[in-house]
Amino acid sequence: MHVLAAMQLVGEADAMQVPDARLGGVFNMGGAAVASYVRVYWRGK
Repeated sequence: MHVLAAMQLVGEADAMQVPDARLGGVFNMGGAAVASYVRVYWRGK
């Protein structure tokens, strides 16, 4: 998930590319919802 989000931001997602992507988010829950996190990525200048 993190790699796909990063690929969007650098413009390398080929057929899945969102035009002019500047912000990406990943949400993950593990186990019985005891381990979860959110990570937000943004494309700098």
